[in-house]
Amino acid sequence: MVKRVLLSIGLLVSSASFATAAKNSVPAGSVLHCRLTETLSTFMNSEGDAFTANVSEPVMIDGREVIPAGAKIEGRISQLQRPGRIRGVGEMRLTAEKVVLPDGATYPLSAILAAVYGAEAKVHGEEGQVKGPNSRRRTVEEVGAGMGGGGLIGTIFGGFTGTLVGGAIGGAAGFVDTMRKRGSDLALPTGTQLNYQLTRDLDVEAEIATERINKTERDVAEKPVKEN
Repeated sequence: MVKRVLLSIGLLVSSASFATAAKNSVPAGSVLHCRLTETLSTFMNSEGDAFTANVSEPVMIDGREVIPAGAKIEGRISQLQRPGRIRGVGEMRLTAEKVVLPDGATYPLSAILAAVYGAEAKVHGEEGQVKGPNSRRRTVEEVGAGMGGGGLIGTIFGGFTGTLVGGAIGGAAGFVDTMRKRGSDLALPTGTQLNYQLTRDLDVEAEIATERINKTERDVAEKPVKEN
Protein backbone atom coordinates (compact mmCIF):
# COMPACT_ATOMS: atom_id res chain seq x y z
CA MET A 1 0.00 0.00 0.00
CA VAL A 2 1.21 3.40 -0.80
CA LYS A 3 0.37 6.02 1.76
CA ARG A 4 0.83 9.59 1.15
CA VAL A 5 2.49 11.28 4.08
CA LEU A 6 2.44 15.01 4.55
CA LEU A 7 5.90 16.26 5.29
CA SER A 8 6.20 19.71 6.75
CA ILE A 9 9.46 21.47 6.58
CA GLY A 10 9.56 24.65 8.64
CA LEU A 11 12.25 27.29 8.45
CA LEU A 12 12.28 30.08 10.96
CA VAL A 13 14.81 32.91 10.93
CA SER A 14 14.46 35.52 13.65
CA SER A 15 14.50 39.19 12.84
CA ALA A 16 17.57 41.20 13.81
CA SER A 17 18.17 44.85 14.57
CA PHE A 18 21.58 46.45 14.61
CA ALA A 19 23.22 49.87 14.33
CA THR A 20 26.02 51.01 12.11
CA ALA A 21 28.21 54.06 12.69
CA ALA A 22 28.27 56.57 9.85
CA LYS A 23 30.80 59.39 9.81
CA ASN A 24 29.47 62.80 8.82
CA SER A 25 32.02 65.49 8.05
CA VAL A 26 31.11 69.14 8.64
CA PRO A 27 33.49 70.99 6.29
CA ALA A 28 35.85 73.78 7.34
CA GLY A 29 34.23 77.16 6.81
CA SER A 30 30.87 76.05 8.18
CA VAL A 31 29.37 78.33 10.82
CA LEU A 32 28.01 77.20 14.18
CA HIS A 33 25.38 79.60 15.55
CA CYS A 34 25.13 79.53 19.33
CA ARG A 35 24.05 81.65 22.30
CA LEU A 36 25.82 82.21 25.61
CA THR A 37 24.28 80.54 28.64
CA GLU A 38 25.91 83.02 31.05
CA THR A 39 27.15 86.58 31.18
CA LEU A 40 30.85 87.19 30.54
CA SER A 41 32.67 90.45 31.28
CA THR A 42 36.17 91.81 31.67
CA PHE A 43 35.15 93.07 35.14
CA MET A 44 33.82 89.78 36.60
CA ASN A 45 35.78 87.11 34.71
CA SER A 46 39.42 86.09 34.47
CA GLU A 47 41.61 84.31 31.94
CA GLY A 48 41.01 80.58 32.00
CA ASP A 49 37.35 80.78 33.02
CA ALA A 50 35.12 78.24 31.29
CA PHE A 51 31.99 79.19 29.34
CA THR A 52 29.22 77.36 27.52
CA ALA A 53 26.91 78.26 24.66
CA ASN A 54 23.94 76.42 23.20
CA VAL A 55 23.76 75.72 19.46
CA SER A 56 20.73 77.67 18.24
CA GLU A 57 20.51 76.40 14.65
CA PRO A 58 21.00 72.77 13.54
CA VAL A 59 23.84 71.93 11.17
CA MET A 60 22.60 69.91 8.19
CA ILE A 61 24.73 67.78 5.85
CA ASP A 62 23.07 66.16 2.81
CA GLY A 63 19.68 66.59 4.41
CA ARG A 64 20.77 64.96 7.68
CA GLU A 65 20.94 66.76 11.01
CA VAL A 66 24.53 66.31 12.15
CA ILE A 67 24.65 68.83 15.00
CA PRO A 68 21.18 69.48 16.45
CA ALA A 69 19.96 72.64 18.11
CA GLY A 70 20.57 72.28 21.82
CA ALA A 71 24.07 70.82 21.47
CA LYS A 72 26.60 72.61 23.67
CA ILE A 73 29.77 74.47 22.78
CA GLU A 74 32.26 74.41 25.64
CA GLY A 75 35.30 76.65 25.77
CA ARG A 76 37.50 78.98 27.82
CA ILE A 77 38.45 82.64 28.00
CA SER A 78 41.98 82.31 26.65
CA GLN A 79 42.80 86.02 26.87
CA LEU A 80 41.29 88.92 28.84
CA GLN A 81 42.24 92.57 29.18
CA ARG A 82 40.44 95.24 31.14
CA PRO A 83 40.06 98.69 29.53
CA GLY A 84 42.65 101.38 30.13
CA ARG A 85 42.07 104.87 31.49
CA ILE A 86 42.55 106.76 28.23
CA ARG A 87 42.80 104.61 25.13
CA GLY A 88 42.38 100.98 26.12
CA VAL A 89 39.26 98.91 25.49
CA GLY A 90 38.07 95.74 27.18
CA GLU A 91 39.08 92.64 25.24
CA MET A 92 38.38 88.90 25.43
CA ARG A 93 39.23 85.89 23.30
CA LEU A 94 36.66 83.11 23.60
CA THR A 95 38.23 79.85 22.47
CA ALA A 96 35.79 77.04 21.63
CA GLU A 97 37.24 73.66 22.62
CA LYS A 98 34.57 71.04 22.01
CA VAL A 99 30.98 70.39 21.01
CA VAL A 100 28.81 68.11 23.15
CA LEU A 101 25.78 66.49 21.50
CA PRO A 102 22.54 65.81 23.42
CA ASP A 103 23.44 62.09 23.68
CA GLY A 104 26.68 62.98 25.46
CA ALA A 105 29.01 62.36 22.50
CA THR A 106 31.88 64.87 22.57
CA TYR A 107 34.06 66.04 19.68
CA PRO A 108 37.07 68.40 19.71
CA LEU A 109 36.43 71.67 17.96
CA SER A 110 38.75 73.85 15.90
CA ALA A 111 36.97 77.12 15.21
CA ILE A 112 37.37 80.89 15.37
CA LEU A 113 34.82 83.42 16.57
CA ALA A 114 33.61 85.26 13.48
CA ALA A 115 30.82 87.52 14.78
CA VAL A 116 29.02 88.66 17.93
CA TYR A 117 25.44 89.95 18.09
CA GLY A 118 23.41 91.29 21.00
CA ALA A 119 26.21 93.14 22.82
CA GLU A 120 28.18 96.36 22.51
CA ALA A 121 31.17 94.57 21.05
CA LYS A 122 32.84 93.66 17.78
CA VAL A 123 35.17 90.91 16.61
CA HIS A 124 38.59 92.01 15.35
CA GLY A 125 41.49 90.20 13.72
CA GLU A 126 42.05 86.65 12.56
CA GLU A 127 42.11 85.25 16.10
CA GLY A 128 38.54 86.28 16.90
CA GLN A 129 39.34 88.95 19.48
CA VAL A 130 36.21 90.55 20.98
CA LYS A 131 36.59 94.25 21.79
CA GLY A 132 34.25 96.45 23.80
CA PRO A 133 33.40 100.16 23.54
CA ASN A 134 36.24 102.65 23.14
CA SER A 135 36.82 105.02 26.08
CA ARG A 136 38.44 107.73 23.92
CA ARG A 137 35.12 109.42 23.09
CA ARG A 138 34.13 109.49 26.74
CA THR A 139 37.50 111.05 27.63
CA VAL A 140 37.06 113.84 25.04
CA GLU A 141 33.50 114.52 26.20
CA GLU A 142 34.49 114.76 29.87
CA VAL A 143 37.46 117.02 29.15
CA GLY A 144 35.27 119.18 26.91
CA ALA A 145 32.61 119.43 29.61
CA GLY A 146 35.27 120.52 32.10
CA MET A 147 36.57 123.18 29.74
CA GLY A 148 33.07 124.45 29.08
CA GLY A 149 32.20 124.70 32.76
CA GLY A 150 35.49 126.35 33.65
CA GLY A 151 35.17 128.79 30.78
CA LEU A 152 31.69 129.83 31.86
CA ILE A 153 32.81 130.52 35.41
CA GLY A 154 35.86 132.41 34.11
CA THR A 155 33.66 134.59 31.88
CA ILE A 156 31.42 135.53 34.78
CA PHE A 157 34.27 136.57 37.01
CA GLY A 158 36.99 137.69 34.62
CA GLY A 159 35.66 138.39 31.13
CA PHE A 160 37.51 137.07 28.09
CA THR A 161 40.75 136.44 29.95
CA GLY A 162 38.83 134.63 32.63
CA THR A 163 37.20 132.49 29.95
CA LEU A 164 40.56 131.29 28.71
CA VAL A 165 41.97 130.65 32.16
CA GLY A 166 38.79 129.02 33.41
CA GLY A 167 38.58 126.80 30.32
CA ALA A 168 42.16 125.62 30.78
CA ILE A 169 41.62 124.90 34.46
CA GLY A 170 38.31 123.16 33.81
CA GLY A 171 39.81 121.04 31.03
CA ALA A 172 42.71 119.99 33.21
CA ALA A 173 40.34 119.09 36.02
CA GLY A 174 38.24 117.00 33.64
CA PHE A 175 41.34 115.22 32.36
CA VAL A 176 42.58 114.44 35.86
CA ASP A 177 39.15 113.10 36.82
CA THR A 178 39.07 110.91 33.74
CA MET A 179 42.50 109.52 34.51
CA ARG A 180 41.14 108.18 37.80
CA LYS A 181 38.54 106.02 36.02
CA ARG A 182 38.84 103.10 33.63
CA GLY A 183 36.92 102.88 30.40
CA SER A 184 33.75 100.81 30.03
CA ASP A 185 34.24 97.09 30.61
CA LEU A 186 33.36 94.64 27.87
CA ALA A 187 30.22 92.69 28.76
CA LEU A 188 28.56 89.86 26.83
CA PRO A 189 25.17 89.17 28.45
CA THR A 190 23.39 85.83 28.56
CA GLY A 191 21.85 85.11 25.17
CA THR A 192 24.54 86.94 23.18
CA GLN A 193 24.88 85.22 19.81
CA LEU A 194 28.30 83.86 18.94
CA ASN A 195 29.03 82.64 15.42
CA TYR A 196 31.98 80.25 15.26
CA GLN A 197 33.54 79.36 11.91
CA LEU A 198 35.22 75.98 11.64
CA THR A 199 38.90 76.12 10.70
CA ARG A 200 39.08 72.32 10.23
CA ASP A 201 36.62 69.64 9.21
CA LEU A 202 34.55 68.34 12.11
CA ASP A 203 33.89 64.57 11.90
CA VAL A 204 30.78 63.48 13.76
CA GLU A 205 29.76 59.84 14.07
CA ALA A 206 26.06 59.06 13.94
CA GLU A 207 24.46 55.70 14.60
CA ILE A 208 22.03 54.59 11.93
CA ALA A 209 19.61 51.93 13.10
CA THR A 210 19.05 49.16 10.61
CA GLU A 211 16.48 46.40 10.94
CA ARG A 212 16.56 43.15 8.98
CA ILE A 213 13.43 41.05 9.06
CA ASN A 214 13.17 37.54 7.62
CA LYS A 215 9.64 36.25 7.60
CA THR A 216 8.88 32.73 8.74
CA GLU A 217 8.59 30.41 5.79
CA ARG A 218 6.92 27.06 5.82
CA ASP A 219 7.39 24.68 2.94
CA VAL A 220 4.81 21.95 2.66
CA ALA A 221 5.42 18.94 0.42
CA GLU A 222 3.76 15.62 -0.19
CA LYS A 223 5.93 12.58 -0.60
CA PRO A 224 4.72 9.06 -1.34
CA VAL A 225 5.89 6.46 1.14
CA LYS A 226 5.78 2.73 0.43
CA GLU A 227 4.46 0.66 3.34
CA ASN A 228 5.11 -3.09 3.66
